[in-house]
Amino acid sequence: MRKKLSGWFGSDIAILFYLALAKLVLHCATNRQYGYQIDELYYLACGEHLDWGYTELPPLIAVIANVSRSLWGDSLAAIRFLPALAGALLVVLTGLVTRQLGGGRFAQCLAALCVIVAPYFLAMHTILTMNAFEPLLWTLCVAIVLLLLKHQLPQLWLLVGLIVGVGLLNKYSMLVFGFSLLAGLFLSLPWPLLLGKWTWLGALIAWVMILPNLLWQSQHGWPFLEHQSAANLYSKKPLIESTIDLFVQPILMMNPLTLPIWLAGLYYYLRSKDGKPYRFLGWTYVVLFGVFLLLRGKAYYFVPFHPILFAGGALLVEQWIYRQPGLQALIFTALGAGAIALIPMTLPILPLQTLLQASHFYASIYTLSDNSSASLSSEEAPYHFRLMLGWEETVSHVSQVYHHLPPDEQASAAILAWNYGNAAAIDFFGPRYHLPKAISGAHAFYFWGPRDYSGDVVISLGGDYSYLKQLFQQVQQVDTVTHEKTLGITSHIPIYLCRQIKEPLQQSWPNFKAYFDQVYPSPKLQPSLPPS
Repeated sequence: MRKKLSGWFGSDIAILFYLALAKLVLHCATNRQYGYQIDELYYLACGEHLDWGYTELPPLIAVIANVSRSLWGDSLAAIRFLPALAGALLVVLTGLVTRQLGGGRFAQCLAALCVIVAPYFLAMHTILTMNAFEPLLWTLCVAIVLLLLKHQLPQLWLLVGLIVGVGLLNKYSMLVFGFSLLAGLFLSLPWPLLLGKWTWLGALIAWVMILPNLLWQSQHGWPFLEHQSAANLYSKKPLIESTIDLFVQPILMMNPLTLPIWLAGLYYYLRSKDGKPYRFLGWTYVVLFGVFLLLRGKAYYFVPFHPILFAGGALLVEQWIYRQPGLQALIFTALGAGAIALIPMTLPILPLQTLLQASHFYASIYTLSDNSSASLSSEEAPYHFRLMLGWEETVSHVSQVYHHLPPDEQASAAILAWNYGNAAAIDFFGPRYHLPKAISGAHAFYFWGPRDYSGDVVISLGGDYSYLKQLFQQVQQVDTVTHEKTLGITSHIPIYLCRQIKEPLQQSWPNFKAYFDQVYPSPKLQPSLPPS
């Protein structure tokens, strides 16, 4: 027994667990810096209003936020533990998929290491987000399908359906992945193998799991589609620029040093003789890429498939450099060194001033220019870090306005936020400053309504003066959030004190709907001229 146990600790699977543990420890040691990210605050707010759906997302992330807070509290380390754990499991699962394909120890470790050093995965597994769990669910689906085909176990379609259902409850992009996977299978394998009763039962399981969310969307007027329409108007790039991004951004997201490996994986699935039994995975990627190219989606929509490409590529690399330990060590060293060089821009480990200096340095390398004499700007900090900064400072500004109100007005004053991040920040940090919960028309906040407020006294965080004048008799700008001492993402947010709403808040609430944080949320009212 002791011999078997000691043998396991030196096995291939044990080494995968060591690598996974290293990733887990890395995240747990570094994810308490800076502050809560904008989406984390939003998901925590959703977790306080558990439902079958929200404006732009399914319910699973809200459940995860609620469970994390219930079990461990709401510290950064607590709410970020499950995303870090998902990242560690992805490392193990990627190695196991490589093993299923026939890869040896080197290939398994190489594929797992590629996951660890990918900047996108480092960033996503640092915060509470749907994107932290998405790659794990996609890779798990592929692993089960490989077992199904290898051992001729069609009953495993039931498990595939279950995982797809969980994935749909996590993020709607699972639908595109599921479609692409089926398309890849139909393009590569005999149809009778795929059209048995177990396949249909698996699809039924996924359908039943997502049905309550679809009913919620239907009952609420399909807000997801409305949100996506507004988002596309705001952020969709021209076709040529969008296409270039789809080709270039995955190189950066996955670490440029891993490019030869995942390209080798694509070749392995699509062209190599040994990869012929797994040709469906190559076609899955082609269909997936094609769909997002057609929809002009963003690169991060399909990068969750890259662990599968790492698996095939690592196997091919292992075949090319078989029994060349020096070259194998060189590859591991290069990937490790590249990860260390990029970690300051992917993990929140640096003090803020040092972060600015590092960002300044990396920007000068990227642009091939000498900016040594230029002053440091907060705009140079990585955007995903700026999304973690300034939220409590904003709440502090609102608190000063709120507590300057007479006691009778404080008792009835509503705090209206026009941005979902600010609304969520008030809900989370508000108790520290003795503030009531926020109201907002942004995203899911719209469905939680104006609570019991009449609208006679409203503190508006953000918004447009001319638009507010159409809703209230009195509007006065009383403060501005400047974020002078933090980086933040918005440097000048006006705070208005509004009195005497023209139509009771309960009746006029549709005028505040802003699924995508629009400045003028309702087409019913047009902005007037700004004050002179």
